Amino acid sequence: MNRQQKSIQQRTAHGLVGSLILLLTLIAALLGLAGRVDAAAEIEVDAPSESTVGEVVQISATVTDGGTPVADAVVTVSRQAEIGGKSGFVELDSGTTDEAGVVQLEFVQYAAPSDAEALQVELQGPKGVDAATKFEMKVIDGPQQVTASSGADVGIINKYWLIAVLCLVWFFVIAATVQLLVISRASDGSTHSNRLIPYFMVGFVLFTGLGMFYVVLTQPTMHANLAPNEAFDRVPTAYVGEIYPYQGLGGDPADRPDDLTGEVLYVQAGCVSCHGINANGSMGGELDNDVLDDTEEFTEAVREGPDDMPAFADNLLTQAEIDRIIEFLHETRTSDAP
Repeated sequence: MNRQQKSIQQRTAHGLVGSLILLLTLIAALLGLAGRVDAAAEIEVDAPSESTVGEVVQISATVTDGGTPVADAVVTVSRQAEIGGKSGFVELDSGTTDEAGVVQLEFVQYAAPSDAEALQVELQGPKGVDAATKFEMKVIDGPQQVTASSGADVGIINKYWLIAVLCLVWFFVIAATVQLLVISRASDGSTHSNRLIPYFMVGFVLFTGLGMFYVVLTQPTMHANLAPNEAFDRVPTAYVGEIYPYQGLGGDPADRPDDLTGEVLYVQAGCVSCHGINANGSMGGELDNDVLDDTEEFTEAVREGPDDMPAFADNLLTQAEIDRIIEFLHETRTSDAP
């Protein structure tokens, strides 16, 4: 190999090494820059310190990188929750920042009343969360989520006044029909079939009147349910406390935990929906101490389900579980007593 060939090979090798060094330097610089961007990304959150159940909560988040606003960044807001025995953050809303790095987020407050609800605003990057800011918000109890508007309050007028008005109206209707019958029988020259028509009219009027009285007295579902009912209260949709594996009604009682409290059973079995949070009664009757003291009668009512109440067999609620419900209700009513 001559001197010229060796020189060419050396220059080629030096060029490859230089190119490789330059490439590695560029890669390291890019990685370092990306690392600095991720590390420098900051989220400033402007949120109310408290909110009421059922209201819309608005949150403003500003994303900056080294003091420079970050546009077109995906930002989410989430709350800490427990679902199916697993705890984590559940996304409530998401949005994209504008040129000023600002994004407006909002959600309806459905969380249970709390002095410190855990929330988190996250900056979503290609590989996951690039930055996150956690904060707390006080949640104040609110009214029922669905509130119907009742009609005009006429004071003392109630269903008994309605019955009195019906009696008066139907008295005149029946009296007029009877008069028609008397006139028909007194007329001369009427055929046999024509004379029967007033009797059918009287029978129809009586049947209709009795039917209307039956409807009013039995109180079926009607617009009266739009009137305010002070017995109703906000019913919790979930029990937050100890973590228990979910067992639906109808499952094998042996598969359920033995340490389910009376409060958990009272909510899971649906008793709270009709009898109220403190057993003061709403759609269902009040579970006062007289009812709770008679364990045998209470158990019989649970097993057979009087009126519209569902029946709970042994595979739905064991006797031990019923006893724990009774104990919980006793404690609740004692603590609520004035």
